[in-house]
Amino acid sequence: MRIFIVVAKTRPDLFQYFTTAFAGVASVEVILDRRLGGDDQIASHVGPAGERRLARDIYDELEQRGFVIVRLPV
Repeated sequence: MRIFIVVAKTRPDLFQYFTTAFAGVASVEVILDRRLGGDDQIASHVGPAGERRLARDIYDELEQRGFVIVRLPV
């Protein structure tokens, strides 16, 4: 399993924390959110309605907590 930790660009403290905490862990990648705009900048190409809600939930969580963890099977 691959794990991606996406950190809000407004939280460099969390980015540094996760980068340090998971240094050397090959299955974990810490990523700084690089989206330029707010909600209006979410990609207009969205799949089925369920995917639209999932994307919205992830962005909500990123904004509220400052980070989101995404797990993907290898």
